Amino acid sequence: MALGPIKTEVMNLPENKSMIIPSVTVIIPVYNEERSIENCIRSLRNQSVPLEIIVVDDGSKDNSVKICEGLGIKVLKQNHQGPGAARNLGARNAKGEILILVDADMEFETYFVAKLIAPIVAGDAVATCHWNERVANWGNPWARCQAWFLGLPDKRRHPLQVPEYEEVYRAVRKDFFIDSGGHEEKMGRGEDSFVARQTGVMAKIVADAICYHNNAGSAGEVFRDTLWCGRTVPEGQKQKLRIGLAALFYQNPIKIFIRGIILCIKKQELYMPLYAVVYSVGFALGVIQALVYKKYAK
Repeated sequence: MALGPIKTEVMNLPENKSMIIPSVTVIIPVYNEERSIENCIRSLRNQSVPLEIIVVDDGSKDNSVKICEGLGIKVLKQNHQGPGAARNLGARNAKGEILILVDADMEFETYFVAKLIAPIVAGDAVATCHWNERVANWGNPWARCQAWFLGLPDKRRHPLQVPEYEEVYRAVRKDFFIDSGGHEEKMGRGEDSFVARQTGVMAKIVADAICYHNNAGSAGEVFRDTLWCGRTVPEGQKQKLRIGLAALFYQNPIKIFIRGIILCIKKQELYMPLYAVVYSVGFALGVIQALVYKKYAK
């Protein structure tokens, strides 16, 4: 796929300085995110480069749309189809030559976008991703349990060792994203790495682009997230029964509970066994719903 150069313009800055920037659009899928979307938008408005911000409402039943419209944000609406379909809709309506694909519960340091797009503007990458993603709600015991249960370091959502490339696109050229077909719309989980797997084009890691992301902060949120993960059994695949049963075996409730007890002792976190119970019940129920009732993640 032949790609031309990114168009840029000069933005005047204080003290007679200037910065060459492209047009950039941020796309935020939203599904019942009234508790976090305002902070996300305000964080984006504090970026060092001008941005077009598009929120794609994925059938929210709370006040998410009202909050976004109250902040003067462009809101596109669709029936509940999942984040893949929402990002594709946003991409088709974006004016920017570079797309920034974020979640509604993320916040960003001031130069996050500028650092993220720099390799793309320079022609060194088609897509980029951050790695320094920190847990925004570390003071919450459920959030700490999530990180420790996944074997991650304190206050981090990724390992400390930084790879050179990643499958997930956080910033990507719009022309490449559109031409590749965008995200798979039937995948509830893993849709954000679909383009890289299909095209073989990985995102270049920008190690010093820093953002903050909430972990699950309550038993209800842990259950919702793991239920969603369990429902991510590939729809329409002939081997979905085998995949689902393998997932249940891998996420064996007894094994998970034992791991919770060990981590409780190691980390001195009393919530850990309870986290393990909620995690295992949510995941198992999600797999059963996918296999028996064909209720898939989206």
